[in-house]
Amino acid sequence: MSAEALGALLGQLNAVPGVIGSMVSGDRGQVLAQAFPAQVDAGAPARAAQVLADHAAGLPAIGGPVAMFSMRFGNGRLMVRPVGAGHLLVLCAPTVNPQPLALVAAATAPKLEQLLRPAAPPPLPGPPPAPTPARPTPAVPIARLAPPPQPGRLHQLVQRIEAVIARKKLDPFRTRGAISMAAGVGLRAIDEATPDDPVLQSRLEAAALAVLGETP
Repeated sequence: MSAEALGALLGQLNAVPGVIGSMVSGDRGQVLAQAFPAQVDAGAPARAAQVLADHAAGLPAIGGPVAMFSMRFGNGRLMVRPVGAGHLLVLCAPTVNPQPLALVAAATAPKLEQLLRPAAPPPLPGPPPAPTPARPTPAVPIARLAPPPQPGRLHQLVQRIEAVIARKKLDPFRTRGAISMAAGVGLRAIDEATPDDPVLQSRLEAAALAVLGETP
């Protein structure tokens, strides 16, 4: 995957009148390339990529295959198009003409998909060298070990949801996306440091029950 080639394709999209910036994200919520002006919050692309990874997988289950969709908000408009296993996201002014942008995006998408294809695996290496005996790790006094942080109730609920998905052998991305859309919060946004919220926990439990068919 060439960063220069990806940047050149995003530059073509940014040249469309009304386009503010654009980016390409992967199937696991990682930002692969971006071309936004300095006034855009530096952390916004990563958050948008995670939201797409969590929610876009559930869209085909609701309305069938999705070629492109757009969202309006106060000061702009987002246009999103799937490219391979990832997504192309274009941030526009609210007055943008979507027709020429859709044409440029349609012409750019196949080139992006080709660039995003994984490279062929390298040849298998020869036998590994004999391992070097590891030096013993010095013992650490027990008194110096801090107790591990206890995860919150929301994080424990997400872990139980992941366990049910694995046990039932469900599609993890599609299932997470459906639960996230029903609950109104992305599962990837909840970690060990997320504070407890009884209202959010209740919504997440109800969404999990509706999608998984059991209470995690």
